[in-house]
Amino acid sequence: MYKGPLIPTLALAAGIGGSYLCAIPWWFGIIPIASAGVIYLLILNASKNPVASFRLGKWHMVWVIILFVGIGVTDEALNRPLDLTQAFGNSIPDSLYCEVTGVLSKTYGERIDVVIDGTNGAKARIRSGVTEVSPGDIIRIPTKRLKAVSADTTEFGLRIQPMMRAAGIIYTGRIIPKSIVKVGHSRSPRYFLISFREKVEIAIERSCLDKSTADFLNAILMGDKSGLDEKTRLTFANGGMAHMLALSGLHIGILAGFLIFLMWPVKLAGRYKWSYALALIVLWLYVAVTGMAYSSVRACLMTTFAFIGIMAERRNCSGNALCSACLLILLVDPLALFDAGFQLSVVCVGSLIAFASRLNPIGHRHHPVIFYICGALIATMVATAASWVLTSYYFSQIPLMFLPSNLLILPLLPIYLSLALIFLILLSFGWEIGWMGLVLDHGYGYMLKSVDLLSFGSEFVIEYQIPLWGVLLWMVILAGGAYAINRKEIK
Repeated sequence: MYKGPLIPTLALAAGIGGSYLCAIPWWFGIIPIASAGVIYLLILNASKNPVASFRLGKWHMVWVIILFVGIGVTDEALNRPLDLTQAFGNSIPDSLYCEVTGVLSKTYGERIDVVIDGTNGAKARIRSGVTEVSPGDIIRIPTKRLKAVSADTTEFGLRIQPMMRAAGIIYTGRIIPKSIVKVGHSRSPRYFLISFREKVEIAIERSCLDKSTADFLNAILMGDKSGLDEKTRLTFANGGMAHMLALSGLHIGILAGFLIFLMWPVKLAGRYKWSYALALIVLWLYVAVTGMAYSSVRACLMTTFAFIGIMAERRNCSGNALCSACLLILLVDPLALFDAGFQLSVVCVGSLIAFASRLNPIGHRHHPVIFYICGALIATMVATAASWVLTSYYFSQIPLMFLPSNLLILPLLPIYLSLALIFLILLSFGWEIGWMGLVLDHGYGYMLKSVDLLSFGSEFVIEYQIPLWGVLLWMVILAGGAYAINRKEIK
């Protein structure tokens, strides 16, 4: 099927995972890296004639695997967050300096996510009352109020530990607002982009849209779900539509198509390659402004590979694009391997590539309409069947009404998102089109009521957390099925 970057990506992931589970020191990864170099030189020296070169060709994969396993071990060890004991030894300070990465308003006050200074990126999630902190602020907090996530052995604590670890959070704590002292603000470009995103969100909130619609658009367009209430989140989750609230490949794909459509004047000028280049620039700016979520970065990388293929007039391979995107993300941030959003994104897209087209019994040329309808049905079933174990493991629930909800809502999402983008573009120029706002309000109301009606509240949701071994077993079954159904192409 996809021989190119598949093996290096799997080897890199294996190295990262092994290093994480066994807490291997960074220098240990140098051993396989050096061994790979030696094996390569031996193969190169033995391949002095065409016959020997042909016979030894298959052994090149050996040193590639060993090399990327070593890179994964070293990369993960160098980027591994340290707990307070590892970071400070026996001299743990009474106060810690932290950088605020996110603030979410809740019914009890605020939930503040921070990165602890001096810990190589260790994160903590703080519950507090109403504060004046915002993303990018540097704060000082009392150390004694933090507790390790792994120390919570209650039933609820054990259920949420996978989700906390996936977010990279190793400490939690309850701290009153007066104990949180703001001491400065980061000058990172990241927070300039966050400030720009906040201005866009404020413009949406001040428009003619209903508040619920504005909060929904801020979630699906700007990646900010803080305005959504718990009831709305549960409605989409119970209907198997929670993925619609997060920026993912679906949203990036719709936006990419919309941008290409807007570039028609460039195409009319005979510069169709420029239209793809300009669309990529806008797409990456959008991903940067919306927070560089792993799922959106993965989708943007795959879109980049596809557009480059078009501009270079080369055939694009979706499997190679997916593996290359994962390889680049893991090289830059090895901890992405343990992120729930990254895992769900990769598993869903990989399953669609491996199974969806193979399982469609309808021919595209003979019955195009039936082909697309059947394809939508199969894609929904494949994506859900592939990802249900991760949903169960991280969120402790399995929605049973995913199929009718997705089939009813997803076909309308491209139209709704395109209209929302046009509304936002016109709004940025000071033009507020009332009838567009009315259509967006009614469209959101239709989606919310439809999902709520089809899911029957929580009656068709199974509350169950599958064990980790079950997740791994299902992934092995998926990989075996993908190999079996695509074995002719692999050979």
